[in-house]
Amino acid sequence: MKNTFAGAEDELAHLEKLLQLEQAEDLAQYQAQVLETPLKERQRKGTTWYPVRIKDTRIGTGGKYILQVERNLEFNQPHQFQPGGQACLFWNAPAGQKVPQLAGTILSVDPAVMEIQLMEEDLPDWVDERLIGVDLLFDENSYREMKSALHRVKTAQKNTALGRLRDICLGWETPHFQAAENFNLSGWPVHHLNDSQKAAIAGMMAARDVFVIHGPPGTGKTTTMVAGIQTALLYMKQVLVCAPSNAAADLLTEKLATAGVRVLRVGNPARMSEEILPYTLDYQLMHHAEAKEIKRLRKLAFELKKMAYKYKKYYDKSEREQKQAMLKEARSILQQIRQMEQYATDSARDHTQAFVSTLVGANHVLLRDKTFEMVLIDEAGQAPEPATWIPITKAEKVVFAGDHCQLPPTVKSREAARLGLEQTLMEKVVERCPAQVKSLLQIQYRMHEKIMGFSSAYFYGGKLQADHSVKERTIWQGPADTETAPVTWIDTAGTGFEEKFHPENAGLSNKEEGALLLRHLDQWLETAKPHLQKTWGKLSVAVISPYREQAEWLKNESATLSQKYSVHIRAGTVDGFQGQEADVVYISLVRSNDRKEIGFLRDIRRMNVAITRARMKLVVFGDSVTISDFGFYNKFLDYVQQEGNYLSAWELGI
Repeated sequence: MKNTFAGAEDELAHLEKLLQLEQAEDLAQYQAQVLETPLKERQRKGTTWYPVRIKDTRIGTGGKYILQVERNLEFNQPHQFQPGGQACLFWNAPAGQKVPQLAGTILSVDPAVMEIQLMEEDLPDWVDERLIGVDLLFDENSYREMKSALHRVKTAQKNTALGRLRDICLGWETPHFQAAENFNLSGWPVHHLNDSQKAAIAGMMAARDVFVIHGPPGTGKTTTMVAGIQTALLYMKQVLVCAPSNAAADLLTEKLATAGVRVLRVGNPARMSEEILPYTLDYQLMHHAEAKEIKRLRKLAFELKKMAYKYKKYYDKSEREQKQAMLKEARSILQQIRQMEQYATDSARDHTQAFVSTLVGANHVLLRDKTFEMVLIDEAGQAPEPATWIPITKAEKVVFAGDHCQLPPTVKSREAARLGLEQTLMEKVVERCPAQVKSLLQIQYRMHEKIMGFSSAYFYGGKLQADHSVKERTIWQGPADTETAPVTWIDTAGTGFEEKFHPENAGLSNKEEGALLLRHLDQWLETAKPHLQKTWGKLSVAVISPYREQAEWLKNESATLSQKYSVHIRAGTVDGFQGQEADVVYISLVRSNDRKEIGFLRDIRRMNVAITRARMKLVVFGDSVTISDFGFYNKFLDYVQQEGNYLSAWELGI
């Protein structure tokens, strides 16, 4: 997108307006699902649990109450609650009374039981009532943090680190680099890397302000980042590492810990995978020298509160005074606990080399007063720009790692997306800064060269190379026919397999195309099994569609094949496969109509993700007449005809 703004401040003011549009749309969707929907309908949609009973109560870290609630099995429908999400406990009060709420964070949830950590330290009397439920809650915190960061960036003085980074990232100032001789290159932990990965780390270290590690699919971006962080820590005491998603932050935490980096995963443990918990602050507090004493004091405070809350609505003056005294003593104990926890927290923070968080989590209370010589942002090609600025407010230098040729950020407001909210800060840096700020990882270790070839030419200037270990790797050795060909297109043009629109959820499907895909996969698995007897149990198969309706149908229908061949077949949307891979990938494009409308397929970045999930075999089903007027697909069809296997569906005997 061309920079048409009068200056950095003007562009950020525009971004603030786009964020308002996005928040308004997000809130409108929440209101439609929860606030404006009757209780029974919310139960059916899974946005509300009602009624629930309080199964257990305890005090967690920081003195906050944790409630365990259980819902009636009679209302045991699927639900939308997830660990780490926001929820509120409510009382379905009698008519005319104000409906109170208690907000909190979901720590864990299964079909019938949910644990919620409340924001409050005290429980109101109505918690013991019978008519209690739990609603999904709109998460204001993310928007609050993004707005605060944008304001800080917009108003930063030019002579500050933040003002300098703002002007450089947005193309108003020139980035600076230092000479390579300032570093002892021979001492870096990069001996296991290829030349393009080493060059990326050298560029990162030489950059004074901004750098981009551009990592196409399968090029070892995470490996490069870990080595880069290890290298940076030879010269810096601490760094901050962020990613848009908890899954990406967890992966980095695990990789850094394995590499011997002292890492602390910052954020709500409910949002983290179980393997990461030993690297969280809560875990370190539980294993601190004062942990046993803190546990004893917390139990004492809980018992005092429990006794105090036995005095409910009807008690005399002495009982009221006794309740107040017990609560006062409990608060005093909790204050003592906080002081002990703060000491342990400070110790953990000082000992850490790499803090890892999500973008919004970068303003966690643990990091709020810290600045870093270097901040690294992984998956920056998927990071919404307003959220990306949150960790940058703490940086003297920022390094982006990702691939802007893959999936963009998720934007709910179509208007905000149209006006530029889908464009990431990483994209702006790549477009507006000199080429010196970017380093492309060029050796990929995932795909056969024929699978890689089209994406390399179309998205990466033909610069990608397949490593010798994967360059000619096929499912099994044999002639390059339909069974072993790395790339195959099955053309459904002329078959009458037309897409179907589903007005109830605005979804699209093409079940006839899907059925042909599954029949072809069935035949291929039958042919492949004798060739893969020794490795059959390790074979991975993915079935992908850009359309959720089709993906869900394929998921249900492919279960029969999974059972028949005892092989795990994963089916889902393109978004669900970002960052994943499989030996064999089948893709259903769905679109088939006389108008040559391709809609969602115009997002070629999604297609780049889809076709680069395959290691050794890629089979695409689609209607060439419908999609070939669009340049990307016309070129892909040409590529398959030259380098792969191009078949008409009629050749399959439909």
